[in-house]
Amino acid sequence: MKKKNIEKITVDELCEAGGIGRATYFRNFKSKDEIITSYIVMKWREYEREHKLKEHPLNDGYRVKQYFDFCYSMRKKNDLIIEQGHHGAILSAYELITTDSDTDQALNTYESFYLAYGLFGIFIKWARGGYTESVQEMTEIVVEKIFTPAILKRM
Repeated sequence: MKKKNIEKITVDELCEAGGIGRATYFRNFKSKDEIITSYIVMKWREYEREHKLKEHPLNDGYRVKQYFDFCYSMRKKNDLIIEQGHHGAILSAYELITTDSDTDQALNTYESFYLAYGLFGIFIKWARGGYTESVQEMTEIVVEKIFTPAILKRM
């Protein structure tokens, strides 16, 4: 995607770059967006294991900070995806990540989908704004202005 818009990349080029055959591609992916989504989820799962994120609830400050650290670490790739109009693939990845529907621990709840769409919206605004706020500032925005008031309302 750095060299060529994803719309102009052929399936043969994708297969060659990935070292797979066309049959493998079509067996595993229905679209180029699915490749992007799978890549983001794969990178997140590696990051999640490395930082032991499953030990923390989704609304925990540590996990929120790690989420923004991850997004920031992927900013060049994310910017390409957004620039080429495939930000829906990022949202699809967030749906899988927050619901764990790609694992054996699926949390198919309204709260997890709310979180996926909310974090995606916040991320897109942050990315389109050029990541001007720091990871720490983004964490504070989410934890103090979004999660904390929601928790207080439940009490």
